[in-house]
Amino acid sequence: MKRLPTLLALGAAIAALALVVVPGRSQDRPDGDQPLPERGVVIEIDSPERSLYKIAIPNLRGNAALGSSGAEVLRNDLTLVSLFQVLDSRSFIADLEREGLNITASPWSAVGAQGVIKGEIRGSGNQIEVEMRLYELARGTTATLTRTYRGGQGELRGFMHQFANEVLRQLTGTAGSFDSRMIFARRAGPGRKDVYIADWDGHNVGRVSDGNGVNMLPSFGPGGIWYSKLTETGMFITHSNASGRRIIDGEGLNMGPTVCGGRVYFTSTRDGNSEIYSAATDGTDVRRITRHPAIDVSPSCGPGGQIAFVSTRHGSPQIFVMGADGSGVRRVTFRGEHNQTPSWCARGDQNLLAFTGRSGGFDIFTVNVATQQYTRITQGQGSNKDPAFSPDCRMIAFASSRGGIFIANPEGANQNLVIRGAAETLRWR
Repeated sequence: MKRLPTLLALGAAIAALALVVVPGRSQDRPDGDQPLPERGVVIEIDSPERSLYKIAIPNLRGNAALGSSGAEVLRNDLTLVSLFQVLDSRSFIADLEREGLNITASPWSAVGAQGVIKGEIRGSGNQIEVEMRLYELARGTTATLTRTYRGGQGELRGFMHQFANEVLRQLTGTAGSFDSRMIFARRAGPGRKDVYIADWDGHNVGRVSDGNGVNMLPSFGPGGIWYSKLTETGMFITHSNASGRRIIDGEGLNMGPTVCGGRVYFTSTRDGNSEIYSAATDGTDVRRITRHPAIDVSPSCGPGGQIAFVSTRHGSPQIFVMGADGSGVRRVTFRGEHNQTPSWCARGDQNLLAFTGRSGGFDIFTVNVATQQYTRITQGQGSNKDPAFSPDCRMIAFASSRGGIFIANPEGANQNLVIRGAAETLRWR
């Protein structure tokens, strides 16, 4: 165990990007760079910049207990996505029993509803059938969206997430991400970290790694959940279906895998300096992607085959973008002194990168790489790190010292705790 403390310290330093600055370069902000933006007053309610769609969701008919829990899943999904004002069910004046799965427009219009979701659970025993309907009052009293789901009672939560996705598709043209999942690392004791997976709303948290040693920096990919494992002699990369087998190994530290375009991109010190490499998903065909005396870390997949990463090549840690083969390197953050952990919005048309910036403490920011417009997501709310966009880019998750994983909308409003407990290096898919 004599090498373990040193490797732990080195691995933690690179992973957290407590970077050693290249000799001869200043840690001060480079000439011409501005500080990261201030947020001003932090608003913890639904974003005032958006016109929220007012929707009513009474409990599903049929099984009372399941009907209540199913409706609550829908209410939570549509509240957290920051596009809806979910009306208080205590305000409803409609005769729900008389209406059944249909609606009468006037009592819903009277409480301000623009849309109504109705549902009914049928069946006996464990097997259920769930019929769901969306009504848009501007389009009359005929349902504009109807879906029927069949399965076990334990699948009800998933049915509700699927229907919420379809509601967004109906109303906006783009489906939601309510059936998505997050992965993250969490300290489990002295000298131990594990990788976990959970539904995006905090349900079904489960451990992915084997419970031994230091497991960190997870990502989604073929074969399961990829992550780095620190040992006495170095750090290697494996995944959840490899039974502990070393997929990518080598001298020094091999860490931070992310699968882009069928190849695994990762950080390695195998050649003495921290550089970015790629490999086939079986660990063969290792190629060096960056070649610079500065420290290059934290590759992240982007649209159109782009790779974002963090480098000290201009003195302080900043975010850069390059092609999948290392060509066309360009800097994309020009504000702040210490920017790290980039995460792309998967929708390439939005050109958005989220990142952690040090501005007093650590906070979450986004930058439009095409326009250089910055948005500050957190400020004066503890330490906030490791952002991840939802697959539809409507939400940003991040780890916060306030107690776990929070999500917010892209303006930083409507911040909510969804997964309790320490967390780091989030990914969302």
